[in-house]
Amino acid sequence: MPHALLHLLRYFLLGLLWLFFLYAARMVYVEMRRSRAEKPTTVPAPPLGTDRAVSLKFKVVDPPQRRGRVFELGEEVTVGRSPGCAVSLEDDTFTSSVHARVYQRNGELWLEDLDSTNGTFLNDERVDSPERLQRGDRVKIGSTILEVAR
Repeated sequence: MPHALLHLLRYFLLGLLWLFFLYAARMVYVEMRRSRAEKPTTVPAPPLGTDRAVSLKFKVVDPPQRRGRVFELGEEVTVGRSPGCAVSLEDDTFTSSVHARVYQRNGELWLEDLDSTNGTFLNDERVDSPERLQRGDRVKIGSTILEVAR
């Protein structure tokens, strides 16, 4: 192969490498800008002492090997693969480390997705902002389906 062609191919490869790095840097910048612009909508906190206790639980419905597991829902719990989450779904590879949170406001339970990769679904609809939970609702996190029960 001629010496000039090798130099040309080397510069072409170097140019492609630079384009890849610029593309990756641009994606990081866009994601950071988007996460700043999409501030999560939160429900305003009530005055102190007005929260009523809600005694609801998450019951695993699917997959069958985990069916029947029950998780208590307190003032605020996180759901995810991390062992530090109150609702730990450590064997679900489609669940983010800290995927979603469930919290109480004014005696009601609310579900919020924490910018998870695969999203959180409430009754088969994607959760984009905090949604109120009621008994009988089904929450899909990763490949796990949880039902809100007493």
